[in-house]
Amino acid sequence: MRRYYEKERQRYLDDCTQCGLCAQCCPILPLTDAGADSPQNIQKGVHAFVSGGGPNPLAYTKAFACMECFKCTADVCPEGLDPMLVNEWIKHDYIAKGLAQKAGSSAGENASAHRVLASIQVSAEAYRRITTASPKPSARYVFFPGCNVYFQPEKVLNTMDIFDAIGDDWAFLPGLDYCCGDRHLFTGEIDAGAATAEALVEALARYRPETVVLWCPTCHCRFTQTIEPAMDLPFKVLSFPQYLAANMAKLPLNHAAGGTITLHEACKSAYTGVDLDGPRAVLRQLPGVSLVEMARHGRETACCGSGAICWFPESCDRIREERLAEAAQTGADRMVTVCHYCNETFAAHAGDYDFSVTSYVNLVAAALGIHREEKFTLYASWGDPERILEDAAGHIAASPFPYDRIAEVVQTVFGNGTGDEDTL
Repeated sequence: MRRYYEKERQRYLDDCTQCGLCAQCCPILPLTDAGADSPQNIQKGVHAFVSGGGPNPLAYTKAFACMECFKCTADVCPEGLDPMLVNEWIKHDYIAKGLAQKAGSSAGENASAHRVLASIQVSAEAYRRITTASPKPSARYVFFPGCNVYFQPEKVLNTMDIFDAIGDDWAFLPGLDYCCGDRHLFTGEIDAGAATAEALVEALARYRPETVVLWCPTCHCRFTQTIEPAMDLPFKVLSFPQYLAANMAKLPLNHAAGGTITLHEACKSAYTGVDLDGPRAVLRQLPGVSLVEMARHGRETACCGSGAICWFPESCDRIREERLAEAAQTGADRMVTVCHYCNETFAAHAGDYDFSVTSYVNLVAAALGIHREEKFTLYASWGDPERILEDAAGHIAASPFPYDRIAEVVQTVFGNGTGDEDTL
């Protein structure tokens, strides 16, 4: 992976014509301080910095405003370059030189916010279930949930129950012990991202699977756009919506999920085309569900804005509010998300609208008679750490983490009233 990144950086320096098409297609640049500059000028600034020049505001904004929606990676560059990878190198160089602050936290830490919050939303038994790898030596399918979904652990549990209901031979590799590398690559930590991606591939391969099924759209795009070009994979990769859509007929579904919905798909899955139809194929097989599309959908969909929250939060806010207003125009009862981060971004701010926000996997679980409360969404709507700690008291008593650490995480994530993991 490291060699691949170095090769692609050099290829960018050799082949980029500074045409500006990657900047032109970017959804967020018009909402930043670089919005008044031409795409060509932006790329000149980017090329000048990557070539060894001094810091400049255009290179900084192009990289640090990047939401990693993968839109610029989808056959945009005439030279076949990966502009997102270049953005990651810029962040790497800025942070390494002390010119910018690192953002975010590591899900892999022993007492990470991901682990702490998962432990206070579900029972001790359920927590062990979603943090313990399957002991079986091999399996046809391996389910890997990624890391950030652990802020919303009911989604992992619901997915595991659906796997059991389908009845295929499958194994589970926990997302907190492994990562696709995105959490590091997004913050410019190239070496750490490369190492974690390679460790994940090795861990998955030990099960000798035919197919790896990924919950997280970012993991899916990382595999197809970054990991596969860098190394040979001994298995196929599918999104969970793709796997589920092909197996819905095996499930004894009822009408509990019925109603009018609109879909906010994972933008990166749509832009890259790695999973353009999976979520819709699932929703259309749910009894009693009527899907009303937003004005922007499919290849023309819109991002939730969450990827910009670290360094350009005001731009994130504008994108999020535009999308919520677009969902309201459909008249749907529910806005259905695919990505857990989209769900988190919208659910914490949907109180001003006449629709609720939920995940497609929770709808499928409901149609199977499985009902788990979306505690993270509830806590984000409260924005009251004391109330949250009181509500979670039973799970806190069984949590493997000390109360002081739990209280610290709850205060940090929910104390600003947004339920924003990147305040950590």
